[in-house]
Amino acid sequence: MSASTAFVSPPATNAASMPALNVDVSANGGEFTGMVTDKPIVPGDQGAFAKVYALAGLDAADYRIVDDTLRFSAWEQSSRVGGTKTLYAYRARFARITEADRSVEDVVMLMAIARANSRRRPPMKSRSLTRVVIVSDPQIGKVGSGGGMPAFLARTTDLLEQLDQVMMATPCQDAQILDPGDLMEGFQNVAAQMHTNDLSHPAQLRESRAFLTDIVTRVASRHHATAVAAVPSNHAAWRSGKNILGRPSDDYGIDCHTAVSEALGRDPRFHHVTWEFPSDWDESLAIQVRGAIVGMVHGHQVGKPDGIPGWWKGQAHGSQAVKDATILITGHYHHFRAQPSGAVNGVSRTWFQAPTMDNGSDWYRNASGEDSEPGILTFTIDDAGRWDNLRLITPSPALEVAA
Repeated sequence: MSASTAFVSPPATNAASMPALNVDVSANGGEFTGMVTDKPIVPGDQGAFAKVYALAGLDAADYRIVDDTLRFSAWEQSSRVGGTKTLYAYRARFARITEADRSVEDVVMLMAIARANSRRRPPMKSRSLTRVVIVSDPQIGKVGSGGGMPAFLARTTDLLEQLDQVMMATPCQDAQILDPGDLMEGFQNVAAQMHTNDLSHPAQLRESRAFLTDIVTRVASRHHATAVAAVPSNHAAWRSGKNILGRPSDDYGIDCHTAVSEALGRDPRFHHVTWEFPSDWDESLAIQVRGAIVGMVHGHQVGKPDGIPGWWKGQAHGSQAVKDATILITGHYHHFRAQPSGAVNGVSRTWFQAPTMDNGSDWYRNASGEDSEPGILTFTIDDAGRWDNLRLITPSPALEVAA
């Protein structure tokens, strides 16, 4: 119910003349009559009817007013302190929100985010560089020492505003957004998730799609072309307990990317955005970015981060996707790291371990004594395949003080 609208209990002397609240409910919805307020309800304010649903034992999030069925009557009532006031009695039909409804609403929400972030792209005076933006391990829905969802959203807003300043300071012709995985927290990786998460599994999916849409459209609005890539991960895997089901591509994170790509495909302002994923049975991906081959894998394939360089070398034996990569991106280990690993034609291969964006890995801090700072990693790649303009974007001091 909106803050400006209150339900009214009629004075005892006038009770007989007032309509009574009646709610009739069936499996798919129902109707109500006699909901009295002291202020008119703003059209489209579904929340104004929350108390009706609550009195009927229904969850307001599962119902909506059927289009064009809201009716009201109004009359003047004398006040005990003199004067009169206008009262409003509402009646309407309501319906249960189906999964099909939610799907449509989800697309509408994503398109609204995209529309808010759209702007005229810069002129072709930008340098012949590709901006790489790595968004790793948000683990949306997780609660830790860094807070829950409200803290995550505040931190993300701050990081993205800083990223926008970096993109404007060093304009590039195009961009590559990389998601090394763990977009959402999930519920079946460890038992603690059942008690520490602050979002249900469906809510994690919805928030993940909104999060992706915000990032992709912010970056895309600063570049003439934007490519997005994602790989499977352990937190976003389709699971039954500890057991992973299906193929590597049966991944909730990749499913969120697919949903966002379909939503943005409906907006001509973002037709310059493309997506790429590994094949159904692969967990790693390699893409050409100007003169570099950028490989990406989540990193849970290796027990410790120090094992990544050896894993990378071993990919040649099975002719795996990242065997020819000159830059390798991993997530999973929640700390920033940049390390050379061999060379190709005199140019060093570089492994970038991306920082996390989550609310804290407290189990690791308690076990090892080490901690890491959340952030976004970004750099540029030129036509020769060399990276430059490396920037680790971390929360601003003002945000940390406020927290």
